[in-house]
Amino acid sequence: MVRIAAFTAALVGSLTLLGSAAVAQPNGNYYSITLAQPAAAKTVVRDILVNCDGDVCAAAQGTSRPAIVCASVARELGPVTAFRAGDQTLDGEALAKCNAKADTTKIAHR
Repeated sequence: MVRIAAFTAALVGSLTLLGSAAVAQPNGNYYSITLAQPAAAKTVVRDILVNCDGDVCAAAQGTSRPAIVCASVARELGPVTAFRAGDQTLDGEALAKCNAKADTTKIAHR
């Protein structure tokens, strides 16, 4: 009986955690990115698929820190004007560091 109660409590706890994770990241859009220029509709950056509609992009959470993902996006897709990872938004200084990695030659060749 004690084992059944412990199993039930563990199951309820797991389902609660899964439910809260789904609320925190609806549709898998953990990253919200705005670019200086429009980009291809789908681009793989590091370990994530970035989906763009013009200059507005979204992606599911990857394994790297947000600053690394931002720099990788800037390197692949050009300068980033806004970047949000979950509930964290990069400020001006962080965006400047992110964009230091931007490859502006890729914008000219699009």
